[in-house]
Amino acid sequence: MPNVPEISHLRNVALIAHGGGGKTTLAESLLFNGGAIARRGDVDKGTTVTSTEPEEIERRVTITPHVGHCVWRDRWFNVVDTPGYSDFLESTRSVLEVVGGAVMLFSGESGIKSENERLWAMAEEALVPVIGFINKLDRPRADFIRALGVIESRLGVTALPLTIPIGVGENFGGIVDLIPMTAWSARDGVFCQIELPASARKDAEYYRTQLIEKIVEGDDELLERYLADGEEPAQEVLHRVLREAVITRRLLVVYCGSGAANIGVRSLANGIAEYFPSPLDKALIKPLNGVDPENPERVVSRAPVVTDPFSAVVFKTVMDPFAGKLSVIRVFSGVLENEQPFFNGTSNQKEKGGRLFRLQGREMIPVNRLGVGELGAIAKLDGVHTGDTLCALDHPIRYHRVRFQEPTHSFAVETDAKTEEKVAAGLEKLVEEDPTLRLRRDPATHELILAGMGQTHLRVVLDRLKRKYGAVATLKMARPPFRETITKKARVQGRLKKQTGGRGQFADCWLEIEPMPRDGGYEFENRIVGGVIPRQFVPSVEKGVIEAMEQGIIGGYPVVDVKVAVVDGSHHSVDSSDHAFKTAGSMAFRKGLAEAGSVLLEPIMSMEVTVPDDVLGDVIGDLNSRRGRVLGVTPKGGGGQIVAAEAPMVEVLDYGNVLNGLSSGRGLYTMRMSAYHIAPNHIARVILEQEKKE
Repeated sequence: MPNVPEISHLRNVALIAHGGGGKTTLAESLLFNGGAIARRGDVDKGTTVTSTEPEEIERRVTITPHVGHCVWRDRWFNVVDTPGYSDFLESTRSVLEVVGGAVMLFSGESGIKSENERLWAMAEEALVPVIGFINKLDRPRADFIRALGVIESRLGVTALPLTIPIGVGENFGGIVDLIPMTAWSARDGVFCQIELPASARKDAEYYRTQLIEKIVEGDDELLERYLADGEEPAQEVLHRVLREAVITRRLLVVYCGSGAANIGVRSLANGIAEYFPSPLDKALIKPLNGVDPENPERVVSRAPVVTDPFSAVVFKTVMDPFAGKLSVIRVFSGVLENEQPFFNGTSNQKEKGGRLFRLQGREMIPVNRLGVGELGAIAKLDGVHTGDTLCALDHPIRYHRVRFQEPTHSFAVETDAKTEEKVAAGLEKLVEEDPTLRLRRDPATHELILAGMGQTHLRVVLDRLKRKYGAVATLKMARPPFRETITKKARVQGRLKKQTGGRGQFADCWLEIEPMPRDGGYEFENRIVGGVIPRQFVPSVEKGVIEAMEQGIIGGYPVVDVKVAVVDGSHHSVDSSDHAFKTAGSMAFRKGLAEAGSVLLEPIMSMEVTVPDDVLGDVIGDLNSRRGRVLGVTPKGGGGQIVAAEAPMVEVLDYGNVLNGLSSGRGLYTMRMSAYHIAPNHIARVILEQEKKE
């Protein structure tokens, strides 16, 4: 391989698909065909280049993005194998921000799955050109024509086959490449050209005619010649028009085959080389614009050339307990030399630099420099995180930061007291590695809360916590942060009188307590007149009240939204003290809670649920059954509906699994706590009984 790829020959490509779509196997075939590996590995055996984590090998799924590279017909491919299962799908967002194009794999049996639709929307948002690959056509229930139709109807795009299968299912034996009208097959594991079978000729002629007609439709001159005398454009013209159609996302060109059998993969590689943009071309689609970190109002631009100042974005972070931290980057402009210091435009900090590597899965290949357009890694940058912009010291810039969907599943982390610090420290490192995780300490329940994209995601996190840091923890449902308040006024007395032989304790205070508006907080007022309680003891009364507010009388939850006034009392010149009045204040407040109609407050979540049209009714019905209140429904651009709603937290703690079931994995939602409402009596009883059991 050449040491430094020519930028015009670079192709940065993401492989994206639903879970089990065959991305890792396809990556293996691309790398093998390009001569980067001597033999193809097996996903089931954990021997593929891009299966690097033990959790991935055990589950046979891709959990985080992995980079490999090869050369194909003088084009340098950086191939990124991305996660496809819904729990890990969000990390693909950062990859789509740094590649020039994406190959989306579709099922030869079903055509499309919900993850394909989510990934298609991500690619549209990132302005990433997409090429399709209908995979696994050697499966028994494969149907190329049906898959093609489903892709068009579900994605709302014109799908244009450039290769078609020779037979399907058990009869699948190769592909026809429609532009040169050549047939290819794998014989004894060797891919070779064959004579076009008579059984495939009719289909090949039909699809080639469709292909030519779609191509000339986009060019008036070509169309006129074609209609006038049936003149077909030359192959180089066809490639030029198709390249423009792919880059502008006007058409979805589709290849087909089997990544496992290595059939159709070479034609796909030709399409990647021919139609995907180089980093130079990609900058024309999406200019390299950022802002000045010191003055965010000022736009700063870069050009994808080696003579411009260095700039790059971190799209993945790897934390290794032995090797340290690895920041995986895409260079957008200039050149970064080994150990060269640079500036972090996101944190506004100078970084000392580090050793540079190219990645071939888990293999780290040392290099002296990374140039514009390249993907690579920098070792041991403690202050750098996923999404950060790295740039030249004297030419700062900050690029747009990827915004990931907020985590949808939150659980409390359970461990014993001896290992709690070790668990928390390990989880903090894993959160730094995974931008879709959140870790926080709930100030109300004092629980350590771990939030992720699903239960499988969080189980994988705990497996990695044990493997990497030797810390063991389990998950349980987080306790909702309930509160208590009062509903009416009360006037109460707190009186402490103790005589134990020596100096006694005496304090007497009268409090008036009343409810405040929701979210009104707490207010204390001194209305003592005539010095019946000396001024220096009034703060002690308030301390007692505040202490008593920490645990209400219904379920021991904090008390909120109350106004307290100390209005009367008495004291003893010898036996009164700060401690005595603090105790009396606490006694009075707790007595007041009993007389002022204490009630349970439950947290209410503000929700935004995005669903396909066909399940809208089911989702609304389910929200209503959960004591939810639908605030409005608005159409979503590109299809689907957005439901705005409110619902009690206790009813939607496991809403991610519920929505997945209702929408077959096609729904998305965000949720945040917005208010507290009084829980109905029958609900409060159930909540309190459950809390008592726990």
